[in-house]
Amino acid sequence: MSLPVFSLKNYQIQTLGALRTFLEKTVELNDADTAFYALTRRPFVQPPSLPGLPYVCLRIPTGGGKTILAAHSVAVAADSFLRTDAPTVLWLAPSQTIREQTLATLQDRAHPNRRALGERFGENVRVMTVADALYARRADYDGGAVVIVATIQAFRVEETEGRKVYEANGELMDHFTGLASGLRDALEIGPSGDPVQSLANVLRLRRPMVIVDEAHNARTDLSFDTLARLKP
Repeated sequence: MSLPVFSLKNYQIQTLGALRTFLEKTVELNDADTAFYALTRRPFVQPPSLPGLPYVCLRIPTGGGKTILAAHSVAVAADSFLRTDAPTVLWLAPSQTIREQTLATLQDRAHPNRRALGERFGENVRVMTVADALYARRADYDGGAVVIVATIQAFRVEETEGRKVYEANGELMDHFTGLASGLRDALEIGPSGDPVQSLANVLRLRRPMVIVDEAHNARTDLSFDTLARLKP
């Protein structure tokens, strides 16, 4: 049984095109600030604690399909900026309820949100929770797109779940074998002088794309400091 075709509306296609153009221009000029001004003639707002990061908001009408656009934006960023077939994506929802709803649509192969990922990455898509990611192997990330759906609170060290993100975890050992010195230098180091085998350091290695749902509500210094610790 074939699935019905889901077509993006013209304004959604235009929005994704604007994102692609900005990311391509950022690569061309090697500077997000200059690229943003060149395309919009408006000043670029640098994200606190994350200088140089191409940080933009996709602004669409209420009910305009922000989740489907976010799902399609993974392929846009992978192709035009990250230049990879195996992007790591941290998808941050504003509440546990929305996290669960988003997770369900991205795990459902028949849902348009998941099919948006499948159009670019085929079957090579893994959608995970933070709990899943604490056990994910290196091969899981190397094999295709990995999308970790969470709330930003899950990455705050003062929260129980957040502490697990930054703690050493033997299940993640294979991510840290044979690292070049340049990669080691980017990681958080433990008392022994070696990188902490943590999920946070796995993400630092992967330099994740971050999607923030309702980003206007996640603009505190604490939120940006939390994201900066993951090196997006």
